[in-house]
Amino acid sequence: MENSAEIINYFMSMLAILNPLGALPVFITLTAPYSRDELSKISNNCAFAVLVTLLLATFFGNNILGFFGIQLPSFQIGGGIIIALTALNMIKAENSPTKINQDEIDRQSKIREIGIVPLAIPMLAGPGTITASIINSYKFSSPKHWLYAVVCMVVLSLIVKILFTFSRQIRALLGRVALNVFTRVMGLFLMAVSVEHIFSGIRSFLGK
Repeated sequence: MENSAEIINYFMSMLAILNPLGALPVFITLTAPYSRDELSKISNNCAFAVLVTLLLATFFGNNILGFFGIQLPSFQIGGGIIIALTALNMIKAENSPTKINQDEIDRQSKIREIGIVPLAIPMLAGPGTITASIINSYKFSSPKHWLYAVVCMVVLSLIVKILFTFSRQIRALLGRVALNVFTRVMGLFLMAVSVEHIFSGIRSFLGK
């Protein structure tokens, strides 16, 4: 990340795959029985869990790949496919099965820790998000790059906190249609990111 364009690209790609605005309907459904104060606590837990997950994936993901003997090109291709599946479901304004399914929602709907599971993990910080964090970490070659990434992750977690804290007001203001439109637009952006990851992996395999 040598310039502002690369920083913005990194930030937008992570925001797209997190898709906190698209997750609002599920969040509202799960938190319907809770008071405003409880809603704020759930939002805090969710944002913190997202931040920790992003940090762990970014700083230690490459070590985990090395431990299992997985090369970056293989992970780029496989991860790109996962991200593409997530993007496809976003374009259709559906919950991605690689993130969360209805059974998981039903099982967790009465648990106070829903801010962590299933909202933060796996609905927001799911396989696609973790994959993107690991792939992007290979691009960081200086302390400045890592600092920019950490700042971006903190901002992303704050966005999650703000959107979820005011989720009921946002839903009333925008409506379901507007949320679906936003999700589809971000899905198109994310599909382009997934294609970049896949072709980068193929080029690496071909030695180009």
